[in-house]
Amino acid sequence: MSDPDPTGAARRQELRTSNDALRGQIDGMLADLRRRTAEIQEKQTEAAAKTHEVVSEDGVITARVDATGTLEQLLLSAKAFERTTPEQLARNITSVVREATGSAQQSLQSDFAALAETPDLPDVFAGAPSLTDFLPSSGPLVAPPDPAAERAARTGKQPSAQQAGTRRDDVDDDEPPQSFMTEGRW
Repeated sequence: MSDPDPTGAARRQELRTSNDALRGQIDGMLADLRRRTAEIQEKQTEAAAKTHEVVSEDGVITARVDATGTLEQLLLSAKAFERTTPEQLARNITSVVREATGSAQQSLQSDFAALAETPDLPDVFAGAPSLTDFLPSSGPLVAPPDPAAERAARTGKQPSAQQAGTRRDDVDDDEPPQSFMTEGRW
């Protein structure tokens, strides 16, 4: 007896083969997703344990932040109030904290950048629309502080190209810093 519909059997076999190939792709994608999830969890654990510490050039200010840039500890040396005015000390504290925060955030972005790269739909399914048209590619909504720029602004050393147009109103190079404690402000 012959098959009444020889083209039907061929079509069913073609569909089975196509279905098996699609299952193989999906199984591969799920395995990749599991691997990436495990990597992300491992990186999150490592990142949570990291701290970033910045010490001012004169050793007066120490700022320690966690991996997200949240201030954990701020230390001032005993000489903090002898070497500067309250206004200058406040600016330097802010700058040291911003430097530490920027360093932490840059490190975090660097650690997770490779994990954020995923294949686009056309890479997986021929003819599928690209997701790049729907996802923002301009980077973070708010850029983290630039640690190098913070240090350059604080030290008065050659600023980076990003800072070329900024002014430094906080430094009076004609007079040495005086302690506000000796000026009788308290």
